[in-house]
Amino acid sequence: MPLLLIVSGLPASGKSTLGARLARTLNLPFVTKDEYKALLLARIPELTRDVSGPLSFDVMWHVAGVTLAAGVDTLLESHFYHGVSEAHILKLAQAHGARVAQVFCHAPLDVLQARHDARVASGRRPGIDLAMEYATLPAHCCWTPLDLGDAPCLTVDTTREDVLPGILTWLHAQRESSPLRGCSDGADGLG
Repeated sequence: MPLLLIVSGLPASGKSTLGARLARTLNLPFVTKDEYKALLLARIPELTRDVSGPLSFDVMWHVAGVTLAAGVDTLLESHFYHGVSEAHILKLAQAHGARVAQVFCHAPLDVLQARHDARVASGRRPGIDLAMEYATLPAHCCWTPLDLGDAPCLTVDTTREDVLPGILTWLHAQRESSPLRGCSDGADGLG
C-alpha cells in the first residue's frame, strides 16, 4: 500500500524546501504544482493565471496518480485549497489504495510576508510569485491543515532549526504502526 505524503501550508511556509528535502532523503517522487506551472508558462507565456493554475493542478493530480498506480510512495506538495483539494487527494488515495499522511508547514504571518516579498523581488519565478498581502488571504487558503479525515498529520514551524529529523521519526512511526488519527502539533519540538 503506497503512502501519499501531503506537504501543505500557505505560500512561503517552507513547503517546497521541506518537501524537496524529504523527497530526496526518502527517495520519493516530488510531485509539486509549481514545477508544472513553471513549465507551462515557459512554453506558453501568454497563459493567464485563471488557466495556468488549474491546468498545473490537473497535471500534478495526474502525475501523482501515475506514481501511486505504480505502487510508489509519493510526496505531493502545493498550496492546496480547503474545500477543493481534499476531494482530489482522497480520490487519488482511494483509487490507488494509498495511505495518506500530511505535514502542515506554518510560520508567523510577518515571516511568511517577508519570505514571499523576497521571492517576488527576486523575479526568479515569473507568473508564480505574485505580489499579495497575506493578511487578506481568504479562509480557503491553507491557513490550517487540510481536512483529510483520519489521516495522520504533523504540524511543523518552519522557522525552527532543522525540522527534518523529527519529521522522519514521525513518518517512520506512521509506517511501522497503524495510522495515527488527527493532526499533531509537532513532534520532538516541531510545533
